[in-house]
Amino acid sequence: MLENLIVPVLNRYDLLQRMVNSVDYPIGHLLILDNGASVDRDDAEPLELNDCFEQVTYLPLPANLGVAGSWNLGVKLFPHDARWFFASNDIIFAPGDLELLAGARTDALTLCAAQPQWQAFAVGEEVVRRVGLWDEGLHPAYFEDDDYEWRVKFQGFDIVALRLGLTHDNSSTLKADARFGYRNEVTFKANQEYFKLKQFEEDYSEGGWSLTTRRANEWLDN
Repeated sequence: MLENLIVPVLNRYDLLQRMVNSVDYPIGHLLILDNGASVDRDDAEPLELNDCFEQVTYLPLPANLGVAGSWNLGVKLFPHDARWFFASNDIIFAPGDLELLAGARTDALTLCAAQPQWQAFAVGEEVVRRVGLWDEGLHPAYFEDDDYEWRVKFQGFDIVALRLGLTHDNSSTLKADARFGYRNEVTFKANQEYFKLKQFEEDYSEGGWSLTTRRANEWLDN
């Protein structure tokens, strides 16, 4: 069994339902973090769930936490679990993928062998205890994964790549809303510069949330 499955979503709730439909392995607690809950939309319907889920929590958020913030919240809400499992809402699990992912180690970061490697992944408690969480200064998306891999390697932990049979809708979040195009370009460059600065300064910390960055890198006007 997977102790948990943490799934942030911003839009394309139809793909979220498709992903949930593909789950074929026991999940202790499914957590849906709805970063787009404050925006009027017509594509959000109640999820239909199969028997694989013991417990489900849908958490509508008043603003977009971003990727790093969502992943961090998932860890914080299950503080006694030994591992944390994450999935993008726009993937389809192939039969057996989750059973393979269930073997993730507590002392490793487990990614997908195929790109994008962070479409479904797991991190263990020993890694989080020493490396920390994701840097919320990288808001709302981009380079939070590169930064974490860089920090994991620095601390000497293994990064395991699993050969999963996932199907992934590339850039589904961006394609679903024309407003994201320009903001995507702005935040990509800003986060890239921030990550480069961390590398230059050999700053292996988890950084931190910044009010200035949060406002400057906003994707959704709430």
